[in-house]
Formats: sequence, C-alpha cells, structure tokens
Amino acid sequence: MNKSIKKILSIILLTTIVFLAAGCGNVPAEQSKETPNASSEPSQKADPANETITIGYSLFDYANPYFIALTQGMKDACNEKGIELTIHDAKSDVAAQVAAVENFIAQKVIAIIVSPLDVVAMEPVVENAKKAGIPVINLNQEIKGRSAHVGMSEYEYGFAGGKIAGEWIKENLTTPSKVAVLGYPSLAALVERANGLKEGMLAIAPDAQIVSEQTAGTPEQGMAVAETILQSHPDVNVVIAINDGGALGAYEAFAAAGKDKEKVAIVGLDATEEAIRKIKEGGMYVGTVDIDGYGTGVLGVETALKVLAEGEIEEMVEITAKPVTKDNVDDY
Repeated sequence: MNKSIKKILSIILLTTIVFLAAGCGNVPAEQSKETPNASSEPSQKADPANETITIGYSLFDYANPYFIALTQGMKDACNEKGIELTIHDAKSDVAAQVAAVENFIAQKVIAIIVSPLDVVAMEPVVENAKKAGIPVINLNQEIKGRSAHVGMSEYEYGFAGGKIAGEWIKENLTTPSKVAVLGYPSLAALVERANGLKEGMLAIAPDAQIVSEQTAGTPEQGMAVAETILQSHPDVNVVIAINDGGALGAYEAFAAAGKDKEKVAIVGLDATEEAIRKIKEGGMYVGTVDIDGYGTGVLGVETALKVLAEGEIEEMVEITAKPVTKDNVDDY
C-alpha cells in the first residue's frame, strides 16, 4: 500500500486528523507542486502524515453561479480533511477540460473529480486515469468507465422546475401563455433537462405555447437571447431555463424592457444565491430547484474518499432536488 493510500485511509478512519495543507486554494491545473526532499538517512522512514495529497477538480464553467457554490463546498471539505484541491475552470471548452484531466494524471493526484462538458470526449482520458490507478468521480452527467457518479435524473430535475412554471400559469393566466425555453442543446444531459422542463410545465398547463427555444447557460447569454426573444415575441410571459444563470440574465432583460413583474414568470434551476434573493423580493422570478451546490461539492469529496477506501461505486450517488418558490423560500 503506497503512502498516499495510507494517508487517505488515515483521513477516513482516524478521529484526529493531521492537517496537511493551509487550505484548498484555487491552484491552476498547470502549476506543479514542490515535494519535500527525502531524508538521506536510511534509518529515518518517511511519515505518510507529512505527505501532501491532492484531488484535482475540473468544472464546467465558473460563469454558471452553481459551480461557485459547488467549488466552495469542495474546498471546505478538503480543508477540513487536510487535502489540497487543484481546480480547473474549463470555461465551456471541451479540449481544455480534457487537457486539464490529462494534466491531473501527470501530476499523480490521488483522485480526479470532474463536471464534464462532453462525456464522450472524456471517456478515453478517464480510462487513462484508471490505468494510472487514479479514480475518477464525475458530478452531474455520467461518464462511461467512471469510478463513481454523483448526480440525478436530469429529466426529473427539469420536470420539477417545469411544474413550478405550470402551476404559476394555471394560477395567474386566463389565456394561453407564451413561453420561451433557454436550453443548452450541445449537451445531451441538458437536452434531457430541457425536455423535463417543457413536459413538467405542459403536464399542468397543457395549453402553454412554446414560441422560442434558445441557448443560454450564463447570465450574459440569458440576457442577450432574452433581448432577442422580446424583439421577435414581445408577448412572451413565461421563461423556463435549464439553470439559474440563463434565467437571471433573462430576468434582467425583461426588467429592462419594463415588463409587469406580476404578469411574467421566470423559472430557473440550481437555487443559486441570486435566484433565492430574487424569489424573496417577489415578482418575475417565481421559482428554482435546489440541488444544493455546496452540499454536492462536499459529497463529491466524500465520495472520492470512499472510492479510495472501498473501491468503485456502481450505483449513482443521488442528489435530491427540492423546488423553491415563495411558499418555502424563507427556509433559505
């Protein structure tokens, strides 16, 4: 058993933890780390408790506020356990994410956690990691060959958000609503999520009319496409989005256009801090769905440690989705 594995096991099993790192700083993936010089005296054995261990994490894009909360949870979990965390922001660039994970392998991190942009593109590099003895834990979308998967049904996640929109339409409109959908069709998992959004809404408000479907995953994208939608369809009164990032951008566009906040509904997913704040304010932002970004980050680290101690986890480690509306937003 190598020293790193011994160290991991000591983290998991001992009640007193030796803190190795000052914290889980946001270290660029390209940055190498210095290792202590080995003792020249053969009578002295290296102490595993003095060996720095590192987990590498590559995320989708920091422009999505969800990943800010998720990464903070991961940092805090690592800090508590004395593990160094190396973070890579892929900035929605598949090739950059693949290169970052390859770099983690070269750095011989103890485990890799990834929120993948493209699950197919990640398959070969995940296989390379496993050949090097490094487990890969993926969050959200599932990668073939992963060591563990922390996630949920994307369809059901979207369906929960769609139901919020459907309930608002049913309670507030007497004529068929005009709906814009903000999705992300280049990612299969987000197509499933968008399908859930639409079908969840239509299950409750079957007369709702979807008049526009656009791509948006960040506030900047959401604002830009919402401005375009309002030019083509000024009567749009419902926006459902695959995340709060795009939905918050749409909110800004609708507010700037002077839309009546009592006659428009915007629904996102992820329960980011800004989305929760908007729901508390009342008005257009009527709901989101909480999958606890911070808690998911903590769970990702805990799952990595469990895999290192016990081996691969076949079943999905499930994240629970909880709708958030004016009725329960004060719990946040």
